[in-house]
Amino acid sequence: VSAETPPSPTMEQPAGRRRLAMSPSEETTLIEGMVFLGVLVLLGLSLNLLIRLARLYARQRPTYTKPDPLFRNKDKHQNWSWDWIVVFRVQEADEVVSRYQEQYSLRRILERLNQGGLETKLYKSYNYDKIFCKIRCGFDRLKTQASAIDYPLLLKEQQVVDRMTRGYRDETNAAVWQGRVISDPRGQCPSYEYFEYIYGKYDKRDDLKDLYEEYPSSNSIFRGVDRLKLIMSIMEADVKDDGCSFKLRDLIAKGAVLAIFPLHDDLELHALQHQWLASFTMPWNQPLEAVKDYYGEKVGLYFMFLGHYAGWLLGAGTFGLFVFGMSQIQEPWALWGTLAMAVFMSLWTTFFLQDWQSKQATAKMEWGMNGFEELERERTGFEGTTIHSPIDGMPVQYFAPSEKSRRVLSSYFQICLCMLYVTTINAGVFYAHAYISRYPFQDSFAFSFFPKYYNLPLILTHLVLATVVTVTNQYFMPFAKYLNGAENHRTDTEYEDNLIAKVFVFQFANSYGSLFYITLVQGPIPEQIAFAEPWRTRRFTCKPFCFEDAGALLATIFVIRVVVNNAIEVILPYYRLRQRLAKHTKSAAGDDDEYDDPFDEARMRKRQISPAEEQFEKDDYDSISLFNDYAELVIQYGYATLFVSAFPLAPMFACANNIIEIRVDGWKLTQNTRRPWPSGAEDIGTWEDVLHLMSVIATVTNILMVTFLSPVFGERTLSEKILVFIGLEFFLLGIKLAIVVTGDAIPEDVQIQNERQAYYASKIIDNLQDKDADDVDAQDANLEEPPIAIMDPQIELLPESNKDS
Repeated sequence: VSAETPPSPTMEQPAGRRRLAMSPSEETTLIEGMVFLGVLVLLGLSLNLLIRLARLYARQRPTYTKPDPLFRNKDKHQNWSWDWIVVFRVQEADEVVSRYQEQYSLRRILERLNQGGLETKLYKSYNYDKIFCKIRCGFDRLKTQASAIDYPLLLKEQQVVDRMTRGYRDETNAAVWQGRVISDPRGQCPSYEYFEYIYGKYDKRDDLKDLYEEYPSSNSIFRGVDRLKLIMSIMEADVKDDGCSFKLRDLIAKGAVLAIFPLHDDLELHALQHQWLASFTMPWNQPLEAVKDYYGEKVGLYFMFLGHYAGWLLGAGTFGLFVFGMSQIQEPWALWGTLAMAVFMSLWTTFFLQDWQSKQATAKMEWGMNGFEELERERTGFEGTTIHSPIDGMPVQYFAPSEKSRRVLSSYFQICLCMLYVTTINAGVFYAHAYISRYPFQDSFAFSFFPKYYNLPLILTHLVLATVVTVTNQYFMPFAKYLNGAENHRTDTEYEDNLIAKVFVFQFANSYGSLFYITLVQGPIPEQIAFAEPWRTRRFTCKPFCFEDAGALLATIFVIRVVVNNAIEVILPYYRLRQRLAKHTKSAAGDDDEYDDPFDEARMRKRQISPAEEQFEKDDYDSISLFNDYAELVIQYGYATLFVSAFPLAPMFACANNIIEIRVDGWKLTQNTRRPWPSGAEDIGTWEDVLHLMSVIATVTNILMVTFLSPVFGERTLSEKILVFIGLEFFLLGIKLAIVVTGDAIPEDVQIQNERQAYYASKIIDNLQDKDADDVDAQDANLEEPPIAIMDPQIELLPESNKDS
């Protein structure tokens, strides 16, 4: 039996009726359409199920806490109660504990919390197997801590106007800095007035007590997320700085406590759910300000990126649908849609990232995150030797750079072994596919309901590869965390940046390795060995073109990811909730009166489960959970861009999935997890560099596929293809470089507002002295500007005759 590759269906057709589309048959097109329609239906059902689940979970539950007028007092600027929870396990009398657990016992932890100025309250759990410690902090203690760490707060706009206009004089009535009215006659900063989004460090001076913005929900200058950050800062601060000297993550990891987490605020949470968990809103219409104010800037920035990414994918997906429709038309110009898709996505990635940098810089300014990474403290897991600093002689923690380099090299060596292991699995799958596809096994797997191209071995190969990619990516994360922790990074930002690098290196090879093999290796290299035993096979190569193989595998991976992600994040939690509700209904039978009015003692028969106990039973959403969400988006970004010329529907699939993902992640945070530890962030970190790198790689891979592996240039010689590839590649990379160089990563008005923030804070709070007044007056006299426009109606300029005074 001959093992040569049979002639393609395209070659058998007459020249006048030759089919130029990528799809080899009408049956293939029908199967693809049915699969794509099924995935979209699955996404729609998932969204419907998610909304039902959100409405079911968002019902107002009883309020178990009683009023606390001694603490919760608006006159004291304390419109809040308990903020944090520490959970202890009830130990048996004869239980053996570690030295660390003995050092951080319940009694000693309470002593340190009280020494740090925090209020606590203990109670046992519903089943008496745990002890819950509620923590809160008064307004005066929060102000002391905010002043100690230079916590940035938003300044009142009217106060900025008044103080910048008035200037400042010292005790001797000498001018420290002169007031002036700020104007923008040239329109350099049209988006912002000079008094908007001005942040400054908190200072307890009496003359600044009216300077900071107050929030109605808390009746104070601190939002709920600010209180959580400040209490967390108190717990982690050194004892000599009136803190508790806790390494919170170590307390959990070493078994001293079961959990530490902030409590949800029911009023804020329900208001956020009402805005967020709607049936359908455009991805750019999320309540990001409310998300940021409740969960912190780091989580808010993630949802901003997710909405921005989904919005841009909408345009790319529409163009991809158009190209896919063109591929079904039997016209000579149809194939050029593939080249158009490659060029379009190459430029799309650049414009998308440029727009994101601009949006990210705007959020950084408006959210007061300038300089956040400079103020970042040492990570609680960092361990070093205490030495005297060679700079100022103060005690510092030192970790030898040589030892760190050795650990980093060891980590990447182990990652390379993991990549080799995954590559071996993929090679085995491809070999198995080649073996069972050869004669005479091919006929054994021929089914009438499969088109000729979609044979069973190919479908099984793609399913196995997609499953291997999904599973190995999930199991690599704990190993990467272990390796990264062993490297002993000093700050959380440094820790996360190195973890991103490790995960990206592995997941890039694991997620895209099989696709790179099909597009770059499976066509040209096996031709030399395809007729030698035991490689005698009709399907080892993908001649005449490899587009069908790459597109089919990419489509399979998308389908598997959609099915698995929705099953994990929506369907399973839905059924778990139904089971819990059914269980509670059975256990509460005959005792429902206690849920009618929890404050009516005559109708209560037993203590109810407290909100803290309910939230303790939920999943934990930590920094690694957010990291996983980012990693999922970045891997999807690669699928949507690296091989999009082979599968033009990839951007539309990614867009539909991300619109669902916004609701899934919002539901997960509001209803299915504990409230995460709040954290600030200037940007999305190293993920942005990863996206830039993948954008360049996407340009190379798509132009290479169109040039060498598609029918677009199928009749050209090898030298002509190389020239076309080099020309297109350098042309597109040149355009991308020009866009980056000429574009503004930070818009001019945002940059001006950043400089205003720093300047006004230095004047209003630090009272930074002006330069020589005579020099300033001389410079003002030489300016040729139009008359100053008064932006605030409450400001009145001094008359000309009184200027000297």
